[in-house]
Amino acid sequence: MSIPSSTHRTLSVFLVSLVILLLLHCAFHAGSLRVPIQNVGDGAASAYQDKRPSSPAPSLGKLVSELYKPIKLPTTATNYTDPQGETYDNGGRTHWKKPMGHDIVIVDIDTRIPKGENGVFNPDKMDWTAVQSWGPGLLSVAHMNHFLYAQIHGYDYKYWHAQKMEGHGDSWIKLHVIRELLHKHRFVIFMDGDALIQHLQVPLEFLFNRWNISSGTSIAMPIDTQQIRDGEGNISLDSKGEVVLNAGVIMAQNLPHTHDMMRAWIECPTELRYPGCGRWKDTWSHEQRVFSEYIRYDYNPNGNNIVKIPCTEANGFPGIVGREGVIDDCKGEFIRHFTLEKYVAKTSMSDGIMQTLAELLQKNFAANHKQILVEEPPRAQSSKA
Repeated sequence: MSIPSSTHRTLSVFLVSLVILLLLHCAFHAGSLRVPIQNVGDGAASAYQDKRPSSPAPSLGKLVSELYKPIKLPTTATNYTDPQGETYDNGGRTHWKKPMGHDIVIVDIDTRIPKGENGVFNPDKMDWTAVQSWGPGLLSVAHMNHFLYAQIHGYDYKYWHAQKMEGHGDSWIKLHVIRELLHKHRFVIFMDGDALIQHLQVPLEFLFNRWNISSGTSIAMPIDTQQIRDGEGNISLDSKGEVVLNAGVIMAQNLPHTHDMMRAWIECPTELRYPGCGRWKDTWSHEQRVFSEYIRYDYNPNGNNIVKIPCTEANGFPGIVGREGVIDDCKGEFIRHFTLEKYVAKTSMSDGIMQTLAELLQKNFAANHKQILVEEPPRAQSSKA
């Protein structure tokens, strides 16, 4: 019996998709991807050398991008509807009309390298069921999420192994790295090791339009979740009573004003310009508090140089309200930050990938239902004698 040509096409599409999924599986689990690891310190400028194309496996990136092509939201889309039916528009803005590709770099920064058992830098095969949602395991989960997202949309990705800064809390390390990468890219996107991208098919360009991150915006950060602690009151307010911005997600654009801002931010603890700033070198919340106490008041002359991303769109997670005194119901609609429930991150990542793959499979079923679906005719009713 001959097979219709349309069925051949269906089988071809399915087999190509299967091969791509197998390649993804092998690449991630066999540790075949090598991402450059860089050190940063006083000599960061000399330590970093950009090598284009910086994607660790360009062929993998093309395969992933092609796999997700049927469900990727166009940069110029006016709205996006999530799986629960909630629709988000672009705010009526079209700052970004074309994909920026390698002009955007997503960077993970840490003083640790997850290369132990089931770590992303471990050459042995990963056992996903045994990956933990804390410590190095959590880092691996977040880094894979960030890396996959970069591959889907053609962005660059870096994992920067940073050195500790004497006398400073570890979270200070990100600022030197962001400043250095801004010399090589138009946008630098940093996310904490417990922050995950929720909708893998939604590009940053769409989110930039939605959040009004324009060509004149230097830095965008989400509004923090407000938290009340006994004896301390609302710990999420600065000295002027304004809610702080959360430095667990930083989106910086390569502009002269941004470089001036980064310099002031990094040098703030020297107290040459800001008396009293030195206390935040090793007092929580370190560089995050410095930005909200000092920098945002001096470096936002146009009102859009610094963009405050809504808390519920790039911070928190479903169910955070009420936990440890949190009073804001920030659900992390686009970027979830699992500060208080890190063990949920692994499930969130799995759900995010499975959601996109389910959409791809569903589209294949729907588009090829005539070849896939076999309708058995109703059986004739037997008559009793």
